[in-house]
Amino acid sequence: MEGMGAIFNASAMQIVQIHHYAENLHSSEVDKLYQDDAVWIISSSFIIFTMHSGFGLLESGSVSAKDEVNIMVKNVVDVVFGGLSYWSCGFGFSYGDYEPWRNPYIGFGKFFYDPTRDYDSRESINQEGWSYASFLFQLSLATTASTIVSGAVAERAKLKSYILLGCIVIIIQALPAHWVWDKEGVFYKKGVVDFAGCSAVHMVGGIIGLIATVYLKPRRNRFSEDSVHQMSSPTNALLGTFLLWWGWFGINAGSVWGITGGRWRLGARAAVATIMASIGGGATAITISFVKTKKLQVNFLINGILSSIVSITAICAVSRPWHALVIGSISSVFSIAILPVLDRLHIDDPVGIVPIHLTSSIWGMIAVGIFCEQDKYLTSATNNMSGLLYSWSFDLLLVQLLCTFTILLYSAATGFLALFLISKSPLGLRVTDYEEQIGADVIEHGLAGTNVARYVLEKPLSTRTFQTVTKAITKWKMLAKKKSRQKRMEAAKIKREAEQETFAQANGAALANGNGATPNGNGNVLHHRNNATNNTNTTNSNGAGPPKRNSVHAFNNQVAPLAVSSTVTTARNAPSTGRRAESTAIEMEGGPVPTAPAPQKAAPVEDVPTSSAAVQRQPSWESKPSSATSRK
Repeated sequence: MEGMGAIFNASAMQIVQIHHYAENLHSSEVDKLYQDDAVWIISSSFIIFTMHSGFGLLESGSVSAKDEVNIMVKNVVDVVFGGLSYWSCGFGFSYGDYEPWRNPYIGFGKFFYDPTRDYDSRESINQEGWSYASFLFQLSLATTASTIVSGAVAERAKLKSYILLGCIVIIIQALPAHWVWDKEGVFYKKGVVDFAGCSAVHMVGGIIGLIATVYLKPRRNRFSEDSVHQMSSPTNALLGTFLLWWGWFGINAGSVWGITGGRWRLGARAAVATIMASIGGGATAITISFVKTKKLQVNFLINGILSSIVSITAICAVSRPWHALVIGSISSVFSIAILPVLDRLHIDDPVGIVPIHLTSSIWGMIAVGIFCEQDKYLTSATNNMSGLLYSWSFDLLLVQLLCTFTILLYSAATGFLALFLISKSPLGLRVTDYEEQIGADVIEHGLAGTNVARYVLEKPLSTRTFQTVTKAITKWKMLAKKKSRQKRMEAAKIKREAEQETFAQANGAALANGNGATPNGNGNVLHHRNNATNNTNTTNSNGAGPPKRNSVHAFNNQVAPLAVSSTVTTARNAPSTGRRAESTAIEMEGGPVPTAPAPQKAAPVEDVPTSSAAVQRQPSWESKPSSATSRK
């Protein structure tokens, strides 16, 4: 254990650890260190992954209804193709450690990353497992940067072009990650402090998103006097905010890279800083909204909470609660103050990428230079540097400003170059005016929801576009008719079953009373009707004789005066054989029945069910011979 004390040297421990700090030691105690730290960052990675659901809900709830499916698909694409890009190249550019080409600006090595290939000996088994865990955590952070851009280009970028753009954003983000977090990085050596990606993730995504939304120009009629661009679903947007809120605990607390060596303290401080910053930002946003508009605006609330959490990511592990409260509140003010500036400059930001990720990340990096406090035990957590309030030195603030300016300039230049090249390629970048008017859900995915029927087309459509829209609307109408028909059939079925049940109950009661029912020779039950003069209908023993009616007035109360062949449905109940009840029909024939000159009250009919299912009339347009054979 004497050798173990060396690995807890607080002045030399690096926070971001692609290589675990205990990799050169081998014992059962070291195995436990690896396990505890790996479980911590793997669990954090799972939480971070749920943020993609939050981004998708926030963005789909903020755009038009005709584009909400498309924006959700783009968030899926960010994980799929963004993850492929990061595995093949991004991780190597960030943390490649091929010695002949080691430099402060870009990593080299670990392309198409396979830890088992790099650590194939028994002695390096712990480092192999740690490499898998650290790769998963870094991939979760990197794909967040491309997801930020998806909100900036909402409703205007083609899906295929966006897939390519997302892969390029991952490569762009790899270099700032190397500068800030790799032990050979240019800004890491200068002492920059950024625990959870304020500069390397949010600032990169925010500035590329700003360049993209300016390059693509506003959505059609966005800044016209009769503009109707509003949130399609504020509920989804707020639900997405909650998911992002939850996911940021995974980012900030997981960015201490473990719990051993006293780092669990920093994880706890990061979690408290996250919630306190969001409290300060949310309270400030609500106050400003009520003062300014007399109402609680949903976009103010969302911007205030999310921007405050972004601003605390750089300093989260060494922040005090009141630090977080102040930093979050100031960030919320900036995020709301920038909105009228964007409108005045006609910058169309559908989801709020600029106020949430750009302005707040800039402020967050500056706040480190002011509020950063050197930890009492893990002094290396802040590279042995403190902010202006605790050291009265501008050194850390200058480093933070230099890092911020460099990443903004680099990301803006490379992002603009990527957008320009894609727009000039055969793929193109922006959808046409007609396609934007119709919506990406129809154009890109062939989907037709209930909103399709309410689309307003202001200009004549091309033949191809018209066919696409017509097919979508036709599909929607066919589905609507099918669902309506199914509902009607189900309702009729339920009604029919209820009538049959009522008839069966009434017929069973008649059999139990023994009144007005006589079994014939075949085991069928023939019901007799009593007319007004107490004359009864009779049948012969084999059921061949038709019932005869002697009362015209009583008969008129049962059947309309038409020359018809009526069918009386009765229940067949054979207790001796235990067979199921079946229906049998007894045909009644007769000529036209004269109508009574005046309505008369008929005598009550005994033991006859009153359900409409008891008598089913089937009109016959031809006279039937009244022979015994015919009646059988």
